[in-house]
Amino acid sequence: MLPILEGVIRRRILLNFRADPTVVAPLLPAPLEVLPYNGFAIVGICLIGMEQLRPKGLPGAFGLSSENMAHRVAIRYPTGHGMHDGVFIWRRETDQCLVSLLGGRLFPGVQQHAKFAIDEAGDGLSMDVRTEDGTADVRFEASSATGWAPDSIFPRFDDAADFFRKGDCGFSCSLRADRLDGMQLKTLRWQMSALRVAGLYSAFYQDGKRFPPDRIHFDCALLMRGIPHEWHEISEVPELAGVIEK
Repeated sequence: MLPILEGVIRRRILLNFRADPTVVAPLLPAPLEVLPYNGFAIVGICLIGMEQLRPKGLPGAFGLSSENMAHRVAIRYPTGHGMHDGVFIWRRETDQCLVSLLGGRLFPGVQQHAKFAIDEAGDGLSMDVRTEDGTADVRFEASSATGWAPDSIFPRFDDAADFFRKGDCGFSCSLRADRLDGMQLKTLRWQMSALRVAGLYSAFYQDGKRFPPDRIHFDCALLMRGIPHEWHEISEVPELAGVIEK
């Protein structure tokens, strides 16, 4: 087992899409299942800036800062106590070469390298993430929202916040194609706000071969800042029915 890691979430952005579950289900390795909400699969991008990340108990000055991105989907997965909610992560990116090198070895989950350009001047927020192969590039501009997204499938902001809070267990591809790595994010407090997003581009979700454009739509965006947290390795990971095609 890896040691518990602790740190501070400097900034966490969730860009969320609603998609046809029949399109998403084939993209999941068995026995993972789509967790539907109001008849839709919830897929998205988690962009998380972390600081002071280090083994629990060490002073924060020894911690690592990084920018990270995950393309993920809300799932249900089997455990010895029944089905639980979580997320499956198709791919991870980081700006730290060390994290990319140790991903799947010291840090659970294979990590690819990407370049992050971030502008947080004034009340706005914009990001431009360039991945090595270009197939998961992300660009967007956002600002604080004064109200909840009127066309979201989540009736209220609180409904969205509660849904994403339950997805604290994440699973992703390991260096072995026949197993998953798992990490649980434990936040020491939970505080979110709504974002209004403009000019969003996602190479991954706008790939028509993977997601036909009439079967996926942007839904909402959420923001977290200054959140103390811990990462715990999950020992009980789902046993795959086969290998993951990469």
